[in-house]
Amino acid sequence: MIKLSHFLLSCAFLASATSAQDIAVSRIASNSSDYAYYGTDGGIAAYSMGTTSCNVGNVVVAWGTGGDPPVIAQNMFKIKDGRMEQLGYSWMKEGFCAVNENSCGSCQGTPCSTLGIGCADTYGSGLNDGRFGVAKFRVNPVTGAWPNSWGAGPTGPTTIRGRLQVPANELADSSVTYISESQYPHEQDQMAGNGRNNASWIRAQWSNSNLSSLATTGPIHLYNPAIYAWKHYHSDVMIEELQLTDEGGPNVHGYVFVASKATAMPGGGFRYDYCVQNFNSDDAVGSFNVPADCSPSNVFFRDVDHHSGSIWDNTDWTLNQTGGTLDWSTQTFAQNPDANAIRWGTMFTFSFEADAAPGVAQATVGLFKSGGSMNATVFVPGSNCCSGGNISTYCSSTMNSASIVGAVLTASGSTNAADQSLTLSAHDLPLNKWSYFLMSRNQTFVPLFGGSQGNLCVGSPQIRFSNNVMTTGPGNLTFSPDFNNLPQGQVFLPGDTWNFQLWFRDNFPGPTSNTTNGASVTFCQ
Repeated sequence: MIKLSHFLLSCAFLASATSAQDIAVSRIASNSSDYAYYGTDGGIAAYSMGTTSCNVGNVVVAWGTGGDPPVIAQNMFKIKDGRMEQLGYSWMKEGFCAVNENSCGSCQGTPCSTLGIGCADTYGSGLNDGRFGVAKFRVNPVTGAWPNSWGAGPTGPTTIRGRLQVPANELADSSVTYISESQYPHEQDQMAGNGRNNASWIRAQWSNSNLSSLATTGPIHLYNPAIYAWKHYHSDVMIEELQLTDEGGPNVHGYVFVASKATAMPGGGFRYDYCVQNFNSDDAVGSFNVPADCSPSNVFFRDVDHHSGSIWDNTDWTLNQTGGTLDWSTQTFAQNPDANAIRWGTMFTFSFEADAAPGVAQATVGLFKSGGSMNATVFVPGSNCCSGGNISTYCSSTMNSASIVGAVLTASGSTNAADQSLTLSAHDLPLNKWSYFLMSRNQTFVPLFGGSQGNLCVGSPQIRFSNNVMTTGPGNLTFSPDFNNLPQGQVFLPGDTWNFQLWFRDNFPGPTSNTTNGASVTFCQ
């Protein structure tokens, strides 16, 4: 993926252009004035954003009305707590009269009925207003073909109809990363085999709680759909690009992207997140199947709402768990041609939690119209499946020479004993003091035990990791017990609960010792 530090495309970029017509999105709302905010209705906020396209090919592109203009799609997404979801989309703007600007290279200008080689065309947020836009269902995204008549325009409340509609209560959150995406399907571009690169994305943020304060931040990311933002901000995301070869004719392909991420949860276990983005397939996606022998919890699904009179349905997908798989699906094409499939320019998110640490396997992406399927490599719960695991903290620590709140101990990793992946982490410790871990099946609370300044949190009998004495170093340390060599011949078994605590030397208020809080781990079974 090519990244530029600003929205202008360089001559070097043009020199690498492919043959025939080829459109790329070179700018998305470069400042706050390039976002139009129209207000809210029924909890839905409405926006539009300015965009600039560029002909990076070596043949002029038709841009006149009534024949071959592009349509301009606008989408918004969020990334929160490591998971990506689509917030909404707009009805599309129909391109007209290219202005043939120089902003993306050496423009070979033409009349406005075409976009010249190396030339750019800009639409401000007002011109891209979806209120008078075109419905997605009227465009064949893989070929770029559209009918002679666009049919009825958008319907609904005047403030939001046809526009980029997003839930107002999910906006202007400083803990969220927001993504704006634009895509330019064009029949000549698609039929030349160059439709894969006609979307770009950029980060967008609100400067305050006022919903009109939206602006972009950072560089635009060219040539790729918004799902790549997930990997950009979370490097442990895995993305697989699926090509529907010749879907629109020879060398005219459809594309679907599948991304996955496994996130360790504070209470133990892992959350498995999946995004499926249909970039430009008219076939669409009607089901998503993930191998998962484990019993899932906190199952999550999110689609994106069609609106303003779209014929596409909004019914949530159903979930079935059979034969060690999780299978989300909508109605079949035979049951309802307008069912809530993953249509072009939209992304659905699927998620669940499981105790098992991640492995990889093949997910199945079911195609909606043709009934075919494709496979994608994704993160899934590994073979060591179980349930009932938990990680928590308890008891309390006291002031030490490094921290008035006391030293803090946490545990992380898999609660499946078979995974042998438990990590104990302590911080806010005094520097360079001797320390060791204790463990016990029982809990207690004994203040200032044995002359210590700390609280004893592990009950009797306490088992000392005497072979793993260590220093506190820079004031923090981590320790991963060797499951095959635990002290006193102990073994971590499924269903067991073990409690841990760190003891350490200190000089507060004089030569003494202190302790962290306790951490409790229940291994699943």
